[in-house]
Amino acid sequence: MDIFPEDTVSSATSSPASSLYSPSPHGYGSWVQELSHDQQGVRLIGLLYQCAAEVAAGAFDRANLCLEQINQLASLDAPHTLQRLAAVFADALSRKLISLLPGVSRALQYSTAASSSGEAHLVTAARRHLFDTVPFMKLAYLTTNHAILEAMEGERFVHVVDLSGPASNAVQWIALFHAFRARRGGPPHLRVTAVHDGGKECLASMAAVLAKEAEAFDIPFQFDAVEARLDDLVLLLDTPDALRQVLRVRSGEALAISVVSQLHRLLAADDVAGAGRTRQQHVPGSSCLTPVQIMARSSPRSFGELLERELNTRLQLSPDAASSVVSSLSPQSPAAQQQRIPVATQGAAKLGRFLQAVRGLSPKIVVVSEPEANHNAAAFMERFEEALNYYGSLFDCLERASAAAHHHRQHAAEERARVERLVLGEEVRGVVAREGAERKERHERLAQWGRRMEAAGMERVGMSYGGMMEARKLLHSMGWAGSYEVVHDPRGEAFFFCWHRRPLYSVSAWRPAACRHSGGRLGSS
Repeated sequence: MDIFPEDTVSSATSSPASSLYSPSPHGYGSWVQELSHDQQGVRLIGLLYQCAAEVAAGAFDRANLCLEQINQLASLDAPHTLQRLAAVFADALSRKLISLLPGVSRALQYSTAASSSGEAHLVTAARRHLFDTVPFMKLAYLTTNHAILEAMEGERFVHVVDLSGPASNAVQWIALFHAFRARRGGPPHLRVTAVHDGGKECLASMAAVLAKEAEAFDIPFQFDAVEARLDDLVLLLDTPDALRQVLRVRSGEALAISVVSQLHRLLAADDVAGAGRTRQQHVPGSSCLTPVQIMARSSPRSFGELLERELNTRLQLSPDAASSVVSSLSPQSPAAQQQRIPVATQGAAKLGRFLQAVRGLSPKIVVVSEPEANHNAAAFMERFEEALNYYGSLFDCLERASAAAHHHRQHAAEERARVERLVLGEEVRGVVAREGAERKERHERLAQWGRRMEAAGMERVGMSYGGMMEARKLLHSMGWAGSYEVVHDPRGEAFFFCWHRRPLYSVSAWRPAACRHSGGRLGSS
């Protein structure tokens, strides 16, 4: 996707950085027309960082000036991905700014809630389109099922608890039916318990679909529904054995637990403050491009290099912020990627208690899928920068898929816009604009989840090579190979789902540390 044509480079590179970032003393309309596409893109990135810094400092006037300029260059309906991404972040930054005025903020929340209540069906449709368009949820379901299948080898009575809530999909369990039916010795007696707050209709629909499919596969099957949010289960922990009773965990059944993109929401229950200190960690899959470089990869000597130079020379928000931007733009080898991970885990008492309660259920396996991002940092600027890069990648994934829809391209563009506004836009607002218990989107990287799980008495279960091959086969069969890839971490303990070598999701498997079996890996085929 060539957002900024190469023939605009000369005028962009000849402009000093200060002219690209400093507020114009003249009328707003004129300076926009004077900028080339390259210059507009660089200015947008700079204005977003500058606006975030002003918001963090509580500088209303200067933040407002930045927002006015961003809105001149960006729009949710703009033709270029970077413009739409900037519009979403400008919305989040403006909400963050308003939140500094509690009275105004609360008054606006009522009107926002009233207007969004009528869009619930649109959100459902947008989530469905996101599932169909990008492979991350499909890969999470497939690799989770593969891990469950291997863990349940030889078991005749299997109970799967689905804690994924809004991310639950009957498709995952239909695929598990198929896998169990094909195993040596035939399928087990299977029971699925789904925890979901989507209402009785949603759960009844899932039950009907699964019962019909189980009958077709000739699998003994039972479906149990628990109408609740994951947060509601935490409230049960003060009562002994309440979690076991609500989830209907029985002796004689081998228990598996699946949770997709939900555990991070429990961190909001304690209003995690995080740690100010950070340390460097090595993680796989780091030789990656930042979103703006990805978007400009068809002309790397124009926009990508220009952006790297301008950010390096201009974005001196603080020594830490500057070094962070430079490191994120510098390609590195997979073994050398640096990422910030909070050292402390204080403030996560409820999450820790919940994980300990899960351990107390003695599951054979717990499979966790989470966004691979640090959106739970204490420092606002760190969260903002991480979110801008992470959601920039997701916007680019959607743009590529929309552009590839040669037939019905207009419809694909409309669906993409709905996902950007109602799904990804809402997540960005959650990361950037909200604080305290209202900030539910507290994504953390796998290294941090590993520490949390181990602190709760869990140990890793290796993800098998066979699971990775199944995931790669899916990418090839759907025409997604190339841009997307599945990376097995060096120790074979997790999978990372990547877009142009940038890890966007992780899947890992766990079991109670006391339940040690021979061998550390579930299987190799």
